[in-house]
Amino acid sequence: MEQVREKAYAKVNLGLDVTGRREDGYHLVSMVMQTVGICDDIVVYKTKDPNISLDIDYGGVHLANPLSAGDDNLCAKAARVINERLGIQHGYFIHLTKRIPVAAGMAGGSSDAAAVLRAINRLENAGLSTEELQELGVSLGADVPYCILGGTMHAGGIGEVLSPMKPFDQVPILVAKPPEGVSTAEVYHALDALEEIQHPDIQAIRKAVEDRDVEGLANCMGNVLMDVTLPKHPIVGTIRDKMLAGGAVGSMMTGSGPTVFGLYKTDEDCRKAAEMIRAAGICETVIATRTIADITR
Repeated sequence: MEQVREKAYAKVNLGLDVTGRREDGYHLVSMVMQTVGICDDIVVYKTKDPNISLDIDYGGVHLANPLSAGDDNLCAKAARVINERLGIQHGYFIHLTKRIPVAAGMAGGSSDAAAVLRAINRLENAGLSTEELQELGVSLGADVPYCILGGTMHAGGIGEVLSPMKPFDQVPILVAKPPEGVSTAEVYHALDALEEIQHPDIQAIRKAVEDRDVEGLANCMGNVLMDVTLPKHPIVGTIRDKMLAGGAVGSMMTGSGPTVFGLYKTDEDCRKAAEMIRAAGICETVIATRTIADITR
């Protein structure tokens, strides 16, 4: 049975601003996106059966309620989308090993979908370009085009207008997620209800990232969604404060939360902070890793 394996890497937002809203309800954003060294594993097998089936291994993720392994899973949707594009009649069996926290603001589902698109493109020797894969991806979710490539990028539009930046790789980063999840739709709805919004300086964030100025980034990085997530999920602030007290140069929520990340000067500082956060017993996932530039390794 022919098969292809792909890694699906998580992301964090080093900066996230919401700049408007389209008539169709989608929010316009300005974000600095960064891949981190936490990944799901995807293996796609060709099958004679025309159907698409999915198996999920939760070895690295704790969930109160398992993800759907049906047709509504983004992996299955991605397989159908590229099958239709290529005119393929046979099906696939997809084995997904989860390590990226779920409902965490780290694009786990989007990255899985992107990995399936890349895998089937290779498996079928289809030769679709990165741009063509990204066009397919945007129909699945706004983060999928970014996840096709990963690395350090600015994202505009609804998240699909991408501008590569100088790699911000090999920076020690600690990722911590509390047990609760956050509804992205509810967070954006709450943001829309605010009369005043404190917008982060995305240009300053971009400059700090491209200058590889970790301390400068810590001083200016911001996430406009944190203002609405924090009051409903105060654990986000607790984790941030513990990271800062434990030596983080800077700490912030990623995406719509509730995951919090901290940037550190050394891997040793990052590991010590991870031990401290784990000992506090307030998070279900605590991972010391690094930012990465190349998702193919």
